[in-house]
Amino acid sequence: MKSQQQFSSTQDLRSTFTTLKRQTFFYVGEGNNGELVRQILSKRPNFQEQRTPFNAHLIWKQSNKYFNYFQLGQLKSKKVTINHLEHHYVITNKNNLFHTLENYCNKTKMNMDDLVPKTFIINLDSAHVQTDLMKFLEYFTQCSKQSLNIWLMKPPDLNRGNGIKLFNDLDQFVELMENLNKKGQTSVKQQKSITLTLDNKRKIKLSIDDQDKQIVLQKYLETPLLYNQRKFDIRVWVLIDHKLNYYFFREGYFRLATERFDINNIRNLYIHLTNNAIQKHHPYYGKYEIGNQISFGDMQRYLKFQKPQLNTIIQEMKRIVKLTIDSGYHRLNECRKNFQFEILGYDFMIDKNGHVWLIEVNTNPCIEESSPLLKQLIPRMLNDAFKLTIDQIYETEQQTQTYPVNGYKCDENLWDKLGIIQ
Repeated sequence: MKSQQQFSSTQDLRSTFTTLKRQTFFYVGEGNNGELVRQILSKRPNFQEQRTPFNAHLIWKQSNKYFNYFQLGQLKSKKVTINHLEHHYVITNKNNLFHTLENYCNKTKMNMDDLVPKTFIINLDSAHVQTDLMKFLEYFTQCSKQSLNIWLMKPPDLNRGNGIKLFNDLDQFVELMENLNKKGQTSVKQQKSITLTLDNKRKIKLSIDDQDKQIVLQKYLETPLLYNQRKFDIRVWVLIDHKLNYYFFREGYFRLATERFDINNIRNLYIHLTNNAIQKHHPYYGKYEIGNQISFGDMQRYLKFQKPQLNTIIQEMKRIVKLTIDSGYHRLNECRKNFQFEILGYDFMIDKNGHVWLIEVNTNPCIEESSPLLKQLIPRMLNDAFKLTIDQIYETEQQTQTYPVNGYKCDENLWDKLGIIQ
C-alpha cells in the first residue's frame, strides 16, 4: 500500500511539474479592448495572465515602443513573443508607406498614382523643404484649374482620423501650416521664414519651426463610390505570422459616414471622415446602421446590379496588400523569427469608377466591438490569428471554445494565406 501511494505521489509530482513547465504566462497592456484579448487567451489550456510584462512569455501591447527586440534573440531558457514586428513602421507610418511604395514602383516600373491618391511628404526640418513645398504648390495650382481641388493634411503617425484637416485653397493651406507652429508652441527664434513665389507671381510666406516635424498632403477622392448617398471606406485585416507568412482575413467591414455626401461642404468632417472614432460623436450616429458599419454581405447585396462587384474589390485589395508587403520585405524580414507577429488594419476606398485605392496601413488596428457585426468578426479574427501564431509557438492543446461567424464552420480558419516574406 505504501509503495502504491509513493508511486501515485510520484506521478502527481511529474504531472504537476509537466503542467508548470508548459504554463504560458501572458501580459495584455491597457487600451484598445485588451479585455477581449485576455478572454480569448484565458480560454487556452495552461495560459495564465500576469499583471506585468516582466518574465511573461507572451506580451500584447498597443505599441512596441521601448521594447527591446535584441533581448529576444539572447534568451535561451524560454520563448518570448510580442504582437508587433520590429520594423512594421516601414509600412504603418504614412510617410514610410509612401516612400516604400514609391521606391518599389520605381524599380518595377509601376505607376504609384494608381495605388494611392496623389501624395506629397513634407519634412519641415529638411534642407529641401522649400523645394518640396514648391512642388506641391505648383501641382496644387495646376489642379485648381479644375472645378474641384480638395486636399487632406495628415500627421504621419496617428490613426482614427486624429489631426486630419481638409482644405481647397491656398489661404486655408497657409492657415493650417501656421497652426502647426501654434500647437508646437515654438518661439520666434526657433522659426524660419520661407517665401514661395507661384507662377501667377503670388507670394506665399510661411513661418515654420525647426523641430523634426513631417506632414502628409494627399489628394482627396472627390468622386467616391457611395452607399445610400453616403461616403464609406473599407477596413480589412492582414496577419504576418511568426514565420513571416502573411494572410488576408476573409471578412472585413464598411465604415459609413452619418451625413450625406456633399463635396461643397469640406468643414463638416462627419461627411468626409468615416472613422468610427470621428462618427461616434455625431448625434445621429447609428441612425441608419448600428455602429455605422455594414458587412461584406450587405455591400454585396447593395452592389448586386452595379459595378464593381464585391469579389472584384476583394481581389484588388489582396493584390495591393501583396504589393505593400513586397515593397517593404527588406525591412519586414529583418526580424527574429518565432518571436513576433503582427495584425494590421488596411483601409481602402473605392471611387465611382470602381478603382480601389489604398489609404493607409495601421498597426494596432481598433478591436473595439462597437456593433453586433464586430462582436461577431473581431473575436473570430483574433482567435484564428492566435491559432496560426501563439498556438504554434507554445504548442497549445486543442481548444473547445468557438467563435461563430455567419456562413462559416466553427473549425474553419478564416485567414487566407497570400504569401511569405522572403
